[in-house]
Amino acid sequence: MPGNITTSAFPTRDTTRQASGLAGERDDGSVNRDEVLTRYASYLAMCNRHDWARLTPFLADTIVVNGRPTSRAEYADDLRALVAVFPDYRWQLQRALVEGDWLAVRLHDTGTRVAEFLGAPGDGSAVETTEFAMYHFDTNGLITHVEVTADDARLAR
Repeated sequence: MPGNITTSAFPTRDTTRQASGLAGERDDGSVNRDEVLTRYASYLAMCNRHDWARLTPFLADTIVVNGRPTSRAEYADDLRALVAVFPDYRWQLQRALVEGDWLAVRLHDTGTRVAEFLGAPGDGSAVETTEFAMYHFDTNGLITHVEVTADDARLAR
């Protein structure tokens, strides 16, 4: 995808259906690129609203994060912990690539550090970092795997 992409570049619609799967599912079980991007944009919007209770329709019961099985509740708790340190934390989608059931993204993350993080004080510093993540979606449109890395040291500057 050329140029910068933000979540506003994707159409918005209700993607909270859980059991019906992705409408763009193909006969071979793979999913439609546009459906994955639309679903991810909705997921990211919930994250940016810090609306953890509304993440349920996007997440499988167990999500494997960087090789570690995590419950849906633990996944949300990890996000809550991040936002406790950076209450205005935002993820901006810059790039996206879909291959089969996998979505790879580059995100620009920003926030204001109000609590200690990696030894840096909660001094109100505005911080930003780059995050790369890969998400696997099952045929129901649920995130089952996340492989993620971010330059967290930039959040401690």
